[in-house]
Order: sequence, then structure tokens, then C-alpha cells
Amino acid sequence: MFRPIFVLMNSRTFLLLLLTTIILVVLQLVTGSVSIPISSVWSSLIGHEGADQSHVTILWDSRIPRTLAGILAGAALAWSGMLMQTLFRNPLAGPSMLGISSGASLGVALLILGGGFTAWSGTPGYASIAAAAFAGAFLLLSCVVLVANRFANEATLLIFGIMLTFFTSALVDALQSKAQNEALRLYVSWGMGNFGDCNYSELLLLATGLFMSILISIVILPRLNLMLLGEQYASTMGVDVKKTRLAVMIAAGLMAGCVTAFCGPISFIGLAVPHISRWVTQSADHRKNIITTLWFGALVALGCDWSSRMTALPLNTIASALGAPFVVMLVIQWKRFKPLI
Repeated sequence: MFRPIFVLMNSRTFLLLLLTTIILVVLQLVTGSVSIPISSVWSSLIGHEGADQSHVTILWDSRIPRTLAGILAGAALAWSGMLMQTLFRNPLAGPSMLGISSGASLGVALLILGGGFTAWSGTPGYASIAAAAFAGAFLLLSCVVLVANRFANEATLLIFGIMLTFFTSALVDALQSKAQNEALRLYVSWGMGNFGDCNYSELLLLATGLFMSILISIVILPRLNLMLLGEQYASTMGVDVKKTRLAVMIAAGLMAGCVTAFCGPISFIGLAVPHISRWVTQSADHRKNIITTLWFGALVALGCDWSSRMTALPLNTIASALGAPFVVMLVIQWKRFKPLI
């Protein structure tokens, strides 16, 4: 019998998500240090001759790239979190479980804190920071992928990833303890997360990483539901567990690495959004959850970014403040959520 790759959401959910998306995108474009009327936003978007040129510059050079970065990063982190929770069958798993985010942080720390200020005049540019973060994330992901087949189960792989995270964190702490004040300030600023530093070239790279990861996910989508029931059961159903595990790690690691490189380490979105998607669909079926997870991730990221700009608080502060209560609720109501994980 034919089984569709995706199961579309019901019309009520679709309309609610569409309305929320429109509201958040409009808020992102019209509000900020300079308020822009909706009429001016529309004129700037369609290239009307009478559009205020200052508004055109603000929109196309700052707010539109920031909005697109939030959409792409939120979707990537959410689906990466869903893949990690499926791989480890752990409701508290997230994109950073394999040490990808820690690897990116180590790459940036080595650049900024490890002598970057004495190697050349001035401070490292944003492109250099993004390149260092991506290199660190890719290095850690490569280490995990290379040793993954040596582990008998996901629990051992999880322990290995956690140990990598502790080790890289120790190296970063050592670099921070010896860093100059200006270098430390720059590193801490990067670690707070920000969607506002992406240009269109970096957005293209981020979109490419997300697209490739989704393609990999579509290929293995039928196997993911079986992986939720355990390796042994999936194996008896004909699933190549090692290849599926490797594909999941590559897809999730690629998304987490790209987001961390271009936007900094963003917390809680990848952990909380998959549960929101399951709660809405009332199912653990990945065919039902892939679209809602990507969409909810984008919306949560936009909401956190808008709140961050309005309150002048770091993005990670807002994301943690919103995500932590949800995780506490998840732990308290474990029995209710457990069947869906």
C-alpha cells in the first residue's frame, strides 16, 4: 500500500500557523529602533519609486536578512532536535548532544581567545568567526561519525558525545581564563546568539545546508518511526541501523553546525519545538511532524528574536527563559509525554 512521504496538517492548524507567520514577519519588519509604517514596508518591497530610501536600506540590508535567518535557523534547529530525540529516544536530547555546538564554540574560541588579536591588527571579522565555528563543528562531527560504527548502541554514542562536549568546554574555559578583556567580550557576544549578522551569501549557505539535511531526512523518513521502537526491532524490520544512525547524525550535525556558525549557539529551540509539534499532531509519526516541526521552529525563532530586539536582551536569554519552563513541564508530566517520544 502506498504511504505518503508527508501527512499534511489539518486546515485549522494550517490557518493558525499562517496567521501567526504573517503577524511575526510584519512585526519583524515594522518594529525596531526605527519604526517603519506598513505602507512604507510594502512600497519598499515592491520597489515603488516613492519609497523612502532610508526605509529601503534598513529593510533590505538589515531586517529582511534577519527575518530570513531566523526562519532558516529556527527550522534547522527544530528538525535537528527532532532527529536527535529520535536517534537517542530521549525527550531531552537536542542539536548539541553530539558536541557539534561545542565544536563550533571551540573553533571560535581558538580564533578569538587563542591569539587571534595578536596574529593580525584589528579584531576577527564576522566571516572569519563563522568559518572558524563551522570548521570546529565539522571537525567534531567528523570525529563522531568516524567512531560511530564502533559503538554497539546509541547510549554509548550519547556518552561519547557528552564527553566530547565536556572536553571542548574545558578547552574553552582554559582559553577564557587567559584571554584579554576585549577578546573575551567579543567571544561572549558571539555566544549570546544573533540572527542579525547574516548577509545574503551566508543565508544561501544556511538554506543549502537545511535543504540538504531535509533531503537526507526524506530518504530515511520511513525508518525513523521504526527507530523510535528500538534498534533491535528496527533491525528485525529490515532497517540498516548503522547507516540510518550515520544519516541522522550527518543531517542533524549539518543543520546544527551551519546555524551555530552563522548565528551563534542558540539554546532550547531544538529541544522544545519537537515536543510542541508532537503535542499539536498528537503523534510521533515523522511524516506528520516534519512540516509542523520546521514551521514551528521558524515561528519560535522569529518570536524569540522579536522579543530580544524589543527588550534589548540577548537572544539566548529569551530562548532560555521561554524554553526552560517548557522542559520543566515536560519532566513533571513525563507520563503524558512519554508515549509520544
